[in-house]
Amino acid sequence: MRHRTLAVLAACAAVTICGQAQAQQPAATPAAVPDQMPFDIPYGNSITADRAADIVKAVVAEATKSPRNWKLAISVVDTHGELVYFYKMDSTQQGSVTISQNKARTAARYRRPTQIFNNAMQTPAGAYIATLESPPPTASPGGIPLVEGGKIIGAVGCSGATGDQDAVACKAGADTVK
Repeated sequence: MRHRTLAVLAACAAVTICGQAQAQQPAATPAAVPDQMPFDIPYGNSITADRAADIVKAVVAEATKSPRNWKLAISVVDTHGELVYFYKMDSTQQGSVTISQNKARTAARYRRPTQIFNNAMQTPAGAYIATLESPPPTASPGGIPLVEGGKIIGAVGCSGATGDQDAVACKAGADTVK
């Protein structure tokens, strides 16, 4: 009985001390709210298969620059996130096929690079991202919107190397669109 009483008193003391410590924390200042909506890029006419093939050529050229030997699955999607063109380099891991399509789809539908979701997921508040839709946005570098004349015409997604390598290769393809 005595041990039980001491345990209850110790628990009450711990709760009291923790409550006081939390009460003494300074209040967090609210984040500034921007006047303009971020990533408010209008959609344009969807990319064609011929243009998508040119983007894929640029991605492959970047991935195979010496001494690189990045083996990538490369997907180009239209403004709706639907597949327009797909290319899988020899010896690319099978899981990268779907991942590249998901990266491209996420970049087109959310009008931003998938790196933005990756950065947000690194914070405690970013855990909500996985609940946005089914399937959730792909939060990994390597998905980039294709913007021509200030309008999104699609997106490119790469997978097979590290996320940063995927992003470098995809950026080379995206940079061919002006």
